Amino acid sequence: MEGTYAFTCQLCRARLTLVGSLEAAPGTESAAWAGGRGLLVPPHLQASVFDHSNVDDSFIVLDGKRQAGARKGLGGAAELSALGSELASLAAASADLASLEERAWHDANELELLLRTHTDERGALLARIDRAGQRLQLLKNTSVLYDAFKIWHDGPFGTISGFRLGRTPEVAVEWDEINAAWGQAVLLLHTMAQMCKLQFTAHRLIPMGSHPRVADKRAAYDLFGPVSKLWSANYDRAMVAYLACLREFGEHARRRDAADGKREPDQFNFPFAIDGDKVNNLTIKLTLNKDVALQWCVKQDACVEAPPLQALAQEGPAAAAEH
Repeated sequence: MEGTYAFTCQLCRARLTLVGSLEAAPGTESAAWAGGRGLLVPPHLQASVFDHSNVDDSFIVLDGKRQAGARKGLGGAAELSALGSELASLAAASADLASLEERAWHDANELELLLRTHTDERGALLARIDRAGQRLQLLKNTSVLYDAFKIWHDGPFGTISGFRLGRTPEVAVEWDEINAAWGQAVLLLHTMAQMCKLQFTAHRLIPMGSHPRVADKRAAYDLFGPVSKLWSANYDRAMVAYLACLREFGEHARRRDAADGKREPDQFNFPFAIDGDKVNNLTIKLTLNKDVALQWCVKQDACVEAPPLQALAQEGPAAAAEH
């Protein structure tokens, strides 16, 4: 029978196409099985077309390839498993690294906050130190004596703490005011001498409010009135003794400045010379003296300002010379 025949190999599943005539053998079917292997071919072509030895070899080769592929597949699965494990390890390491990074940023933020707090506290502390330094300098430059004993003048009269020290025929200052002024003057000089640890050689000041006295080795003299111009020897001795103490204080301050190496213009000095009972060659005695001369001398005496407080430390009136 002429025609085109398609066959399928039951071993390799290959399709075969044959073109020709297929004749049935006498007493058999029109087609026969080749070697019982499931491949249907014409009987007269079985011997010429197929070689079972080649089929067996192909089957062995294909089976070897299948086994090799299976082994390769097993190797790929093992490698895939190893890669999966490595990936999981890397993922865990990445998570740990992310946690460490987050902690590092957290610590850095805390450190920056702490640094800002420290900087603010340091700035506030430096500001307080600066204010305290300014306050300290202000206190160093502040003298309690300036506030307690304000020395100035009122017209022709020198004043101390607001009390006029002297009188004229035109302006008859009350003796109570003059006594209060002398009391302030004695207290001021006595205070400065104590702060400088200066002991007067020949006299001793006795501040007693509006009834001050000045004493020497023989007696104490009243430096308060009222007194008469005709007989005021005791009052005159008290004023002269006060001038002696004031002069001794000035000499002590001058010696101290010289010992500190200060030059002549910078050393302490009174604006007017004091010599005995005279200030600038004018006597301070009241007996038979004119009121004008008396108040002028007293004004020059009262205008010598008290040195600042820092100059009256235990070291002596070193800084007082600057005034």
